[in-house]
Amino acid sequence: MDLTTTQWTSENYTKFLTFLELKRNDKAQAREAKIVRTNYPILGISMAELKVWGTAISQGDPMGFLAVAGTEVYEMILVRAIVISRLRFNLADFIAICDHYFATADCWAICDMAIHFKQVKRYPAEFLTTIARYLKSDHPWFQRSGLVFLLKFYLTPEFRDQAFTLALSVTSDDNYVQLGQAWFLAAAFKDDPNRVYQVLETMPVPLVQRTVQKIKSLRRTTPEQKRTLTEILARRRAE
Repeated sequence: MDLTTTQWTSENYTKFLTFLELKRNDKAQAREAKIVRTNYPILGISMAELKVWGTAISQGDPMGFLAVAGTEVYEMILVRAIVISRLRFNLADFIAICDHYFATADCWAICDMAIHFKQVKRYPAEFLTTIARYLKSDHPWFQRSGLVFLLKFYLTPEFRDQAFTLALSVTSDDNYVQLGQAWFLAAAFKDDPNRVYQVLETMPVPLVQRTVQKIKSLRRTTPEQKRTLTEILARRRAE
């Protein structure tokens, strides 16, 4: 299919679904299914290929595609995210399209496509209201998505304090929400290790453990920093 020239109808969308099905890779599907726990069927198509197709769609009739695209397979949801990431929206339309997209999330990988939504940079202050709404949601995948937006776009001098306040406002027993918080703190650690050390002194111990493990796994973490993190975790466990 020439995705750049395609005018999207239900018929053309069905052809694209068939095209994706023909690209199924059973070995890759088996590997992906062990990492991504989703209820959507996985075809095992590489992200590199999905980006090529999503980019091509974005250069043709992207809004037509988004109007007909569904959730039949996991890869289609990722293609939708790639198309979204390539477009310009006003704030209201961007919020609406984010709400619609993240409502389909049922795994970390769909949430984490937020890192590609660079439109946030056009409205950083205004979009914080949407992130705060996501973090207050009972939907763990909205919470995870909000955390990903924060760690990707808001660890800046202007927004760092607000990002920390929002990220640490989330109280959740969900594994992937906690991992999102740990990822946020690991991303913040590079430029603000002392603040992260202070936060670890007050966070719930399971979240401290996840965060310490994440930061220690980073290549840029020094041996001295790893020792400090280990000491904090040991002290917190002993409380």
